[in-house]
Amino acid sequence: MKVIKNINNNVAQCLDSKGREVVVFGKGVGFYKDGEEIPLNAINRTFYNIKDSDYGIIRALPTVVINTAIYIIDYAAEKLSVIFPSSSAIALADHLQFAIERKDKNIYLPQPLIQDITQLYPDEMNVALDALDIIKRMTGTRLPRQEAGTIAIHFINDSIKEDKQIVNTVDYIEEITEIIEKDFTKKIDRNSFNYSRFVTHLDYLIRRLMNNEQIESQNREIYDQVRQKYTRSVECAGRIKDYLKEKFGTVISNEELLYLSIHINRLISRIEEQ
Repeated sequence: MKVIKNINNNVAQCLDSKGREVVVFGKGVGFYKDGEEIPLNAINRTFYNIKDSDYGIIRALPTVVINTAIYIIDYAAEKLSVIFPSSSAIALADHLQFAIERKDKNIYLPQPLIQDITQLYPDEMNVALDALDIIKRMTGTRLPRQEAGTIAIHFINDSIKEDKQIVNTVDYIEEITEIIEKDFTKKIDRNSFNYSRFVTHLDYLIRRLMNNEQIESQNREIYDQVRQKYTRSVECAGRIKDYLKEKFGTVISNEELLYLSIHINRLISRIEEQ
C-alpha cells in the first residue's frame, strides 16, 4: 500500500496495487511518509469507497473507538451471517464516541425502543448486548443497557440494505430533507457524514412504514420533555409526520416522532457547529 496522505497516527489514505484509493488502519501506519509503502503485515483493516466527508470524522475519532467499532461489526457479521459495508464501522464508531461523551457528562438520552427492538429483532439485540461488553473491555467505559437499542438499529439498517429489498426511498428522503431545509433556512450537505447517518434513520423509518412495522410504546412523559427541549425540531418532525401520512396513509406514533425529532436536532446542531 502506497501512502497518499496521513489521517492520524494509526490511519492513512493509500493506493493499492491496482491504483484504487483505500483507507488503512494499523498501529503506526500514519507515520509513513507520502509515497512510502506500508507493509501488509502492519495493516489491520482496509476500507474502500470512503466518502471525502468521512475523513474528518475518522480523524477526530480516538483509535480505540474505531478499533472497537471494527471489532463489533466483525463480530456482528459472523453472528448474524450478514455482510456489512465499510461505512458501518465508521458510523458505529461515531455513535460510540457520541455515547461515551454523553456518559462522561452524565447526559442520558431516552432509549425507549429497546423493548420493541428486543421483540422485533431478538438476534440483533442479543449481539448489541454483547457489544456493550466488548465496549467495556476495549474502552473501559460501561455504556448503559439502553444503548444496545441504538447499536442494534445499526445492525438492522445495514442488514436491510444487504437483503437488497427493492424499496425506493430516495425521493421520499429528498422531499423530507427539503422540508427540514425550509423550516431551518439552512442548506444541508447531501455528501456529509452527518446527513448520511440521518438518511439511514429515515430509510429505516420509511421501510418500516411500508411493511406496517411501526413501533409503539408508552413514553408520553419522555416525548413531552423532548417537545420542551427541542421545540423547533419537534415542530419540523410534525410537518414530516403530515407528509408521511399523505404518502403512506399512516400516522406515525409519538415514539417515531420522538426519535425523528432527536435526529433532526442532531443534524441541525452539527451544521451549526461547522
